[in-house]
Amino acid sequence: MTEEMEEVMVITITSPDGEEKDFQEVDAVEIDGKIFSLLLEICENEDEAEAIIARVDEENGEPVYVEPTEEEFEAASKAFEELAAEDEE
Repeated sequence: MTEEMEEVMVITITSPDGEEKDFQEVDAVEIDGKIFSLLLEICENEDEAEAIIARVDEENGEPVYVEPTEEEFEAASKAFEELAAEDEE
């Protein structure tokens, strides 16, 4: 029996105080032509994992994860909540 491993892309985010944390993308939505990712912290205790929303910009052909504006955050939060509600149905 062969088990397939899903490849996980690790995204390292540096907080304003300089602390680095590793995250993985859980989901993504497009709003007004911009991509927003729901990122879940990779840590040993999943109950303590932090979830964040990042806007995905592109720089030199590579994705760059940046903090969304307050309005973008609210719109992305609502979109992710709607997706979660659909998944529960």
